[in-house]
Amino acid sequence: MDMFARIADPRILEVATDAARRIEARVQTAQRDDDVLAAAVEDLRASGFLTIMVPASLGGLGGNVLDACVAQEIVSRPLGSAGLAANMHTQYVGVSLVSGLWGPEMLERFLRGVVEQGWLVNNCQAESEMGSPARGGLPATTATRVDGGWRLNGRKGWTTASHLLTHYAVSATVKASGVPEHVGQFLVPAGSPGLSIEPTWEALAMRESASHDLVLDGVFVPDEDVIRVSDDGAPFTPSQEVAPWHGLTFSATYVGIAHAARDWAVRFAATRKPTNLGTTIGELPAVRAKLGEIESLLLVARRMIFDTARDWVRREAERGEIAAQVALVKYVATNNAVRITDLALRIGGGFGLMEREPVERAFRDVRSGLIHPPLDDVSLADAAQRALSEFAE
Repeated sequence: MDMFARIADPRILEVATDAARRIEARVQTAQRDDDVLAAAVEDLRASGFLTIMVPASLGGLGGNVLDACVAQEIVSRPLGSAGLAANMHTQYVGVSLVSGLWGPEMLERFLRGVVEQGWLVNNCQAESEMGSPARGGLPATTATRVDGGWRLNGRKGWTTASHLLTHYAVSATVKASGVPEHVGQFLVPAGSPGLSIEPTWEALAMRESASHDLVLDGVFVPDEDVIRVSDDGAPFTPSQEVAPWHGLTFSATYVGIAHAARDWAVRFAATRKPTNLGTTIGELPAVRAKLGEIESLLLVARRMIFDTARDWVRREAERGEIAAQVALVKYVATNNAVRITDLALRIGGGFGLMEREPVERAFRDVRSGLIHPPLDDVSLADAAQRALSEFAE
């Protein structure tokens, strides 16, 4: 935590630490997956974690992207699914503050709801038919113009914390007379008629995350809850300011999970003393080599995340260059997290395979970091293109 004390707002560090302690206590006594996430969400709410990105003028903690990365690493350590749920909310609030997508009055109303009523939101874009939203394409979910608002029909997948959200930010293809089809976004409160959650989440990773399907069957959204619809069908182009939010906080989330696996492995190596060895396994060269590799991987990942976030906050004039680095940070951090948990499991041997051990869950959960955009192939292709452009004739 000493590193964090030097770089993060102390109030946000305190809130994130409080949330993590509460969630850790829940994990220790949890009986069922859904129960632990529901309890963790209440812990996020009670600790004030949901307000870390809300401006201080509206009653929040007024954090920046560096604060958010610190908070995400801390809160993800005890339970990856809780960290992911927290990140989906924090990342979306952070993006909404700088993207220009929201109207200012509507955004203020929503942020006050986060502070005063504990609203929890997720940006619902993913659809099985469309693949990654980051690669373009119109959603199969539609928004049809009706008197006083819009009717939404469709299905969204991978809706983390689905049944625990208070609001869903839903992207849909706008269908209105005289307007070209384009992607609009709509704020849908939980409990809206026609909205339901279909329990589809049976996954290798993030099993506790309740990332079920969101089903919209004629859900009415009044005009006052429209985040964006274009009068002329023009696509929305976000500002450069959203760049760090599309990689850094996700990276911090998965490195937090990997850090928990590291702690488990180090503790195991320092205390495990087989009767035939006469000392702890931490004295074995092979184990020490694995622990050393874990430390190097973790150092590189954390340095890349936090130094990049700090540069973004402090070096505003260089944000164009920094924005281009975010995808590579995410690539290195998430792949390092995967490798760390693999090494931790090798140190733990058969003990690490047991469901009761947190390293087993961490090993599974970090794999989901690989499917968050930007995907590895996109990150590497973009980096290659930038390198080649240096010598293009």
